[in-house]
Amino acid sequence: MDNEIICTSFFSRLTPLEGGEIHTSLVQGRPGANESSSELHEFIRARYVRFRLMGLRANAEPLPTWITIDPRKDKKLFYSIRDIVIGGQCVCNGYAENCRHNVASGNLECECQHHTCGPNCDRCCPLFNQRIWLPGSPHEQRQCLPCNCNGHASSCHYDESVDKAGLSMDAEGRFQGGGVCDNCTDYTTGINCEKCLNGYYRPTGVLPSHSESCKKCDCSEYGTSDENPCEQYGDIAGSCICKPGYTGIRCDTCIPGFRGYPNCESCPCDPKGMVNPEDCSGACLCKTNVEGKYCDRCKSGYFGLSYEQPEGCLPCFCSGVTTLCEIARIESKMVTTLNNWFLTDLTVTSFITPVTSNSSVFSVGNFGLPNVENLYWLAPKEYLGNQLEAYGSSFNFGVQWVVMRGDTSGEPTIGPTMILVGTNGLRIGFGDGIYGSQKMGFEVPLREKGWYVIPNELRDITSRMSEDQYKTRVVTRQEFLSVMVDIKYILLRGTFHTDQIEALLEKAVMVYGTDEFNYEQSYVEKCSCPSGYTGLSCESCSYGHVRISTNTSQGVEQDYCGKCDCNGHSQTCNADTGECSCEHNTVGEKCERCAVGYYGNPLRGTVQDCQRCACPLEDDSNNFSPSCQLDYFNLDNEGGYVCTQCPKGYTGDHCEVCDDGYFGSPLEIGSSCKPCDCNGGPCDRKTGQCLSCKGNTEGWKCERCKQDHYGDPTIPNCKICECDPLGSISKQCHNETGQCVCREKFVGRTCDRCEVGYGNVTALCQPCACNSIGSKSGLCDVHTGICDCLPGVEGFRCDACQNLHWGFSITGCQATWHHLQTVAQRVSGTKCARVISRIRVDYDKSILRVIDVIQHESQHALKMAMCQDTCDGIPPEIKRPNRRPNSGEGPLILGN
Repeated sequence: MDNEIICTSFFSRLTPLEGGEIHTSLVQGRPGANESSSELHEFIRARYVRFRLMGLRANAEPLPTWITIDPRKDKKLFYSIRDIVIGGQCVCNGYAENCRHNVASGNLECECQHHTCGPNCDRCCPLFNQRIWLPGSPHEQRQCLPCNCNGHASSCHYDESVDKAGLSMDAEGRFQGGGVCDNCTDYTTGINCEKCLNGYYRPTGVLPSHSESCKKCDCSEYGTSDENPCEQYGDIAGSCICKPGYTGIRCDTCIPGFRGYPNCESCPCDPKGMVNPEDCSGACLCKTNVEGKYCDRCKSGYFGLSYEQPEGCLPCFCSGVTTLCEIARIESKMVTTLNNWFLTDLTVTSFITPVTSNSSVFSVGNFGLPNVENLYWLAPKEYLGNQLEAYGSSFNFGVQWVVMRGDTSGEPTIGPTMILVGTNGLRIGFGDGIYGSQKMGFEVPLREKGWYVIPNELRDITSRMSEDQYKTRVVTRQEFLSVMVDIKYILLRGTFHTDQIEALLEKAVMVYGTDEFNYEQSYVEKCSCPSGYTGLSCESCSYGHVRISTNTSQGVEQDYCGKCDCNGHSQTCNADTGECSCEHNTVGEKCERCAVGYYGNPLRGTVQDCQRCACPLEDDSNNFSPSCQLDYFNLDNEGGYVCTQCPKGYTGDHCEVCDDGYFGSPLEIGSSCKPCDCNGGPCDRKTGQCLSCKGNTEGWKCERCKQDHYGDPTIPNCKICECDPLGSISKQCHNETGQCVCREKFVGRTCDRCEVGYGNVTALCQPCACNSIGSKSGLCDVHTGICDCLPGVEGFRCDACQNLHWGFSITGCQATWHHLQTVAQRVSGTKCARVISRIRVDYDKSILRVIDVIQHESQHALKMAMCQDTCDGIPPEIKRPNRRPNSGEGPLILGN
């Protein structure tokens, strides 16, 4: 059957695992395959194709070993469809219901709908490309939309960039889609054929869809541009756009200053300098102050060639000292302030202080000046002085006033709107209107035109005066500039009615130059001043000159700038005495010397003649000498300099080195020379480290005693420690007290003695072992360890009687007779007359007496008396018993 569903398992095999292809056909093998039966035709009208993946065949059939042993086999087995291709008898992309057999081509062709074209409906028809073609789908019926070409094109194409930019208008008048018209006709162009070609224009009121929307420009081909000969749109559409040098409705004539249509060439004559710029035939006819073959330059002594000047150029003012000038380039600026304004009279002798706010200056009445009718606002110093730069500009100010209410007999006042008073004494005014409004703004031109001279003797301008009473004559350019050179006062009109009770100044602006420089609108000159003069109009004396007034032979006072004899170091000088006001660090009657603290040759006449002393640096913190001088004088200001007043502690030509006994780095900002802190010893000149310390001291500043020394290092007088080698632990001692570190049982500064109760340093201070009977106390000598014995007692411990002593007891040991006998026998050449017997005398006293006898042996009587006394003084307890004389133990006889 032609509509039978045929299933097959042919493609359900394990292999190939990849790279396999499945081919199937809905027609092949069916009865109506060759006859295209209606039943088969209906069967194959498939619009949807579904693939069902029922399961991996590998789960039902044996797998290769390499897959079976792979632990991740379940994750590696998957479906993968690389490509699907479905063919049919007619492919119409969803834009046709039927297709027909084309006898000519032998192929089937779709019967396209929705403004699509092509055998397969694969594109939009020629004039339906407002949006991009896409295949149809069952969910959206995409139609090809018509392009809006205003009836001037038969086809269009889609442009994605135009679509994104929103430049194409669709048939509904919306900028939506990307249709671009092809080959616009009727002299149109543009995305929608909405514009005219160059050389064509759209008449006013004609729509782009009109069959004749564009007409050819009616212009001269010589006088207009080929690219854009006329205005194409708007109210002036069709008007010709002329090339430079052409004019006329069709640009078919030459403008003034050009000649030779159809090839209009520039006239060689400068129209600014010509008497008749439109007459370009023959030689150039120049204005009065203009010269040159082509009338293109000002005559000598004139400047500012322009159309506005009837004579072509303005005369150079230049204060009368030169005739060479040119146009000055003035930077655009303005002066405006509401501070420090006053109300005053015409003579500027009386003043009223107004109330100033951020927005205005306010004053009530003129009661402070009862006899004055007209008051004026007096400008502060910001507007005064040299104002040549403002020449040709304007002064703008705004005022208000209040008139007393009620029926009064008052009337509007007259008088100048603005008054300028120069230091030269000239007083000039501008304007004289009567104003009914009580609020006015004025713009006063700062040029001589409209200005007049006000007599200096006039003290007030009243409403009863006539104009000729305060207007004597018009102001010349030279007079106006002479006032602008140095303005002394600016007066702005403040009174407008005789019954005025209040005055208000809202603004006051002096304008200089313009934002864009224009040679034809500049009136300010820049003169080439001779030596001694400076300023735009040579109105000032240059540096080093003074203005001197003299009288000519005709008795006319004349000023000139004379050179000051100040060696070029004074702005000016006294015109009578010649006294200089020295600058550039110079002093002297003629600025011939450098000021204190500077050096150089001021006679050279330059700004740099006197340089500041650098002793050693120019910085105040390191400039230690108040004066210096050239090493040697020379006109070229060459060579070195020497600082002449280096303070104590500094040396060198520039005080750049610290002197002996001082240290520091004078060449370093903030550093200076300080005395060496070495107790009178020398130190390193840079660091201050002491080089040699006195009195056994050491350290960076000799601030401590040497090792093994002690004392006060500031005296300096450090002594050696002298620590006893036996009693001290080391040779070092306390650096101030000198106390050594003692061993146990040792005391004293040097540890040279034992503690009380100990002695014998050499034995390392053993405890005292003094005999309690033979010693005076239990203490021994702290150095030797020897005990302090009783009389007649001896021994290290006082434990024995001395020789010839006996009776060891708590009182000591007693001396024997044999001792005295031995002593007596030593007296040479003398014999005692009596026998010394019963001797018991203190040992020490006996010895002394015997010695005394020996010293006086030449006096016999005395000697005998002494012997007698000695013998008599022997205690009876120790006298010998009766002995035989001359026996070995008998009494000793002393005598001749």
